[in-house]
Amino acid sequence: MAFYIVSLAHTYFHEEYTTLWRPNNAGYCFSKDQAGLYEKPIPGYHNSVDSIAISEELANKLFVKGMYDGKEKMMIPNTPETWKVLSVKKRCGRLIKVMP
Repeated sequence: MAFYIVSLAHTYFHEEYTTLWRPNNAGYCFSKDQAGLYEKPIPGYHNSVDSIAISEELANKLFVKGMYDGKEKMMIPNTPETWKVLSVKKRCGRLIKVMP
């Protein structure tokens, strides 16, 4: 199973799209075509207070077409509906995990 990594630390609630990790832990992006797929997310690193590993299957349900840099891309909207699916909430201008 493969996973995309959502960066909560780099996704601000006012941004249109959710920030994803690029391949090989090498930066951040918004679009599916630039995001990395991780086979074995590392607990405490890829899945931590500041990031969430989500299955490729779940991510594919969240991706929508949107314009970015003048091109149509597949991105995950940064909306309350997405936050609910990811179990995050807005706090102090950023997103945080909802703790059970």
